[in-house]
Amino acid sequence: MGKSAFGWTEAVSVFGKRELWRQALVWLAVCVLGVGAGAVHQWQTGRIGVLGDYAYIVDTAWRIAQGEVMYRDFGLPHSPLTFHVQATLIKVFGFSYGVTAWYCTVVNVGYVLLTYGLVRVLVPGWSGVALCVPLVWLAPHGIYPHPFYDPDACLLILLNLNLLHWVATRRVGMVVAFLGGVTTVLPALAKQNVGYPYVVLVVGVVVWWGWVRERWVGGGVEEESQEGGNGEEERLEVAGLRWFGAGVVAGVVGAVVWLGLTCGLGNYWRWVFVSASRRLARPTISETYGNYAPWARGLVLVLGWWLWQQRKRFANLSWMSTASLTLILGPFVVTVAITWLCRHFFFSLNYPLLSLWVPVMILTFGAGLWYLPSALFSLRLIWTLLPWVAVTLTFFSFLSQGYTRSSYGIWAFFVLMVAYVVSPFGSDRRQSLVCWGIALTLTLAAFPYVYHNVRLRYVDHTGDALQTVFSGPLRGFTAYSPHLSNFAELLGFVADHIPEDEPVVCIPQEDPFYVMTGRRNPLPMVIFDRTATPFFPEDIVEAAARRQVKWVIVKRVLQMERILAKEIEGIPEAFSKKYIRVARLKGYDILYRSAPAQADSP
Repeated sequence: MGKSAFGWTEAVSVFGKRELWRQALVWLAVCVLGVGAGAVHQWQTGRIGVLGDYAYIVDTAWRIAQGEVMYRDFGLPHSPLTFHVQATLIKVFGFSYGVTAWYCTVVNVGYVLLTYGLVRVLVPGWSGVALCVPLVWLAPHGIYPHPFYDPDACLLILLNLNLLHWVATRRVGMVVAFLGGVTTVLPALAKQNVGYPYVVLVVGVVVWWGWVRERWVGGGVEEESQEGGNGEEERLEVAGLRWFGAGVVAGVVGAVVWLGLTCGLGNYWRWVFVSASRRLARPTISETYGNYAPWARGLVLVLGWWLWQQRKRFANLSWMSTASLTLILGPFVVTVAITWLCRHFFFSLNYPLLSLWVPVMILTFGAGLWYLPSALFSLRLIWTLLPWVAVTLTFFSFLSQGYTRSSYGIWAFFVLMVAYVVSPFGSDRRQSLVCWGIALTLTLAAFPYVYHNVRLRYVDHTGDALQTVFSGPLRGFTAYSPHLSNFAELLGFVADHIPEDEPVVCIPQEDPFYVMTGRRNPLPMVIFDRTATPFFPEDIVEAAARRQVKWVIVKRVLQMERILAKEIEGIPEAFSKKYIRVARLKGYDILYRSAPAQADSP
């Protein structure tokens, strides 16, 4: 008996070591993918830079770093967190493009790791790793190389979901659970149209699983794991969830108090909700969801998924599994074929890769409804929550600019939706086939999408050659000529001719002028974008007069001409009525007003 017992113990030990090594190899592979996503971003920084978008973030952060307060001293229709993060980096390290670039690289790495932390809840082992392979190219800063609020919001949601899963399935201290709950409010401070719906979803989930569900099911009830997921039994730590919920409340109260004490809740509401509501381009709802083609592909996916659910009832019909897999993989294979066979799609508005968003949302919504009755009473909180988080937040993200422009920061949601819909395949070998098939097709479609910078079509690519800054704080920034050489000429002119104590207005502020020169922006706005400022041209000129602005720089050769040319319409003409042109550089006009402005500046 002792020998037998010893032999059993030894076998368990060997099995445990093998499992440990297997898990270590899986995580090593995920880390390699994360590093790959970071490397893609570093590669991307040497290929393209967007002056206007970069200036929007860092010049705003520069104002904050110099003591100005968002919404009180200047307005923006965006949540404050991204700008405050970059302001903190400026305070700690000083301004440097290299710092912001490495920040984006770290975001890419963390993005992949946190996504896999949730994927493994749904799909085990190497199948989960496979679904993260496309993120090497589709991590946000591989597509878009600069700091922005969409990637920050998604990263914080991934972080909070991982913390929620940890608290719900592990015995953790009440302080840890409480602090995890506090982080729930951070996505709302990064991007309001995604973050606030997320807070509402988490509050509902915590209330249901932490308090209400136990009364319906009864305490101490052990349930079998659902067909969905990775097949591992989970237990629900109700006490941890309740402390997590307390942290959510504390985080919301803390955010309200912080906003009230700094900028004022009225100012915050005016800019972040009232002014920003104009960005909800309602026609994009019909543009995004009104075409029949995405719905047709979505119904194909739903049919394939439904056939898989019915396979057990028709075990003798081997064609059913084959038909199911064909229908599920078909839209992905077709997308790759269109991508590689029709090169003109690389520059069309509806890029083939992006056309998969709506079909996958439809499939996930259908699968979520299928499991909803049992899911509400399941122990598997994250498995139940993920489809609704992914679909809901994707929908709200698309409200601003549709899937063609808003999807670059949220590909993790796409991966989570795919993981959810394939989770019912369980330990079947076909699950691995589906996961690797989807991963391969997505990767093949993602590479040209990133390589051709489809998301950055609004940036001028017509220059003869790439220019890179090799010295100074902007070292490493790359763009097509002549935009960087023109900007360098402007900086030289300003240093030689405009005293440091005289305020300067830049139109349309496409360049990171203020952070590069160390000057302060004298106007109550950051960029001349109709979605970012409610002021008319006459209001802007009047504000400049009140602040005794003598110098105005008008940029003629725009890198983002397709966007900004319309946004600044009428503004240069309004300034020309009050100012005279004193210099004409290769890309800029320098305007000057010698007469003293009004002395009643605030």
